[in-house]
Amino acid sequence: MGIVANCLAVRAQEGDTLLGQVGAVRTGQTGDWSEAVYAGKTFGSGWYVLVIQGRRFDPDHDLAPLAAGREILHLYVDDVVMHSSAVLMKDGKVVWRVTSDADEGYSEDGQPPEGLPEILADLRRQQDEQDPDDPATDYIFDAPIEAAGLVTGFRGLADTHDPALGAGFELLEPPARPGLLASLGQIFGFGRKG
Repeated sequence: MGIVANCLAVRAQEGDTLLGQVGAVRTGQTGDWSEAVYAGKTFGSGWYVLVIQGRRFDPDHDLAPLAAGREILHLYVDDVVMHSSAVLMKDGKVVWRVTSDADEGYSEDGQPPEGLPEILADLRRQQDEQDPDDPATDYIFDAPIEAAGLVTGFRGLADTHDPALGAGFELLEPPARPGLLASLGQIFGFGRKG
């Protein structure tokens, strides 16, 4: 598959604020989230989900300012290296974190969402039922995605073969990036002054 993506989710009424903070711009065009680098959608759960494809978001650096004074969920999925993680923060503090890593295994911190233990048990059962001579799938990889889905209603990164899970997203204009000259001007203090 080759999915590398971040999802940021906030309460629906804060969706426009989140877009402003990350610099994405509404286009009014809709489609599958996979058709754009930035895509967003409000779910019936009352959460606005912003999908950012690639490694354009650094949670260690970028998440804390976005978490101040609100509830925010961050999901990171990299199925190339089989790493997934989800964290729910409230007022800048971690409420829970769920991580699955091919090398380091599965871990939980805090109190993950209700319903996750049953999902995790099912994923472990599927993992155990695989042919031991050909363990082709890491089912536990989906646990953080499912945890995020229990909160937001979006689990389209877990089952990308179901087109309905990725449909109806607004395809967003990515943040404008300053050109090389503008960046050098900011660093060295030359160029237009405001």
